[in-house]
Amino acid sequence: MPIVSTPAPRVALACPDCRGAVNAETLQCVACGRVFTTSNGIPELLPRNLLGDTEQRQHALYAAVAHEYDDVFPRHVAEHYLDKRTGLVKSLLPMGGLVLDVGCGTGQLGAAIAAEGFDVFGVDLSSSMVARARERGLVGTFAGVTTALPFADDSFDLALTVATLHHLETPERVAATVDEMGRVVKRGGFVVLWDHNPANPYWPILMKRVPQDSGDERLVPREELLRDTRASGLQVDKVLRSGFTPDFLPVQLAKPWSWVERLVEITPGLNVLAAHNVVVARKR
Repeated sequence: MPIVSTPAPRVALACPDCRGAVNAETLQCVACGRVFTTSNGIPELLPRNLLGDTEQRQHALYAAVAHEYDDVFPRHVAEHYLDKRTGLVKSLLPMGGLVLDVGCGTGQLGAAIAAEGFDVFGVDLSSSMVARARERGLVGTFAGVTTALPFADDSFDLALTVATLHHLETPERVAATVDEMGRVVKRGGFVVLWDHNPANPYWPILMKRVPQDSGDERLVPREELLRDTRASGLQVDKVLRSGFTPDFLPVQLAKPWSWVERLVEITPGLNVLAAHNVVVARKR
């Protein structure tokens, strides 16, 4: 994937503790006075009460797998899903805009979206992951948590999270993340929740052999996503079943298989087996 260069951040940073403004150069909160640190040049905008057992485990895991994360899936499979997700963003924001990738990882998706002309920002718990995202040109990426996003209210045209919610482990963290995504999106903007479908029988098999999954994950039911969306004051716009391309699909079969995937996605009853649940909501 080509390296993209995004402009210097045009979005106001906010303290994850008090929501006061954070000076982008000094990393000091003008309200509570807290000065945030950096790790390997990556600003760590983490709340004071972050490091519980779950966060410590996840931080250690992501730091350990950052170097191999981009190579977990075959390139043609990874690019297939990048195209689907980028296509959705383009359909929602045909004129471009500010996009926040919540749980941005190494920036693969963010770079693909930025290559389409969007200004992309991102948050990930691991500074090791964020460092790789910045190597891709995504300078608006920061180490932070999904439950206390380090950005001001009403900042983005769209916030999305892809394959992150099942790592949060508890319903409370999932709900808090959806609420935060709604907070930082402008009125009229979109929140996109894209995560593993618990009804797809292949996920338990795959998750046992990929390095980013430790066994502590919790697949989030679609009904929970919808409930959290509405509880956050967001209006559900679309609910999709998406994807049916496995990681072991040979590249020679990718094109004909796309017809199989599409058939699964659009067929009631059969589409409950799709790989992902996708909820698109709007902030009114």
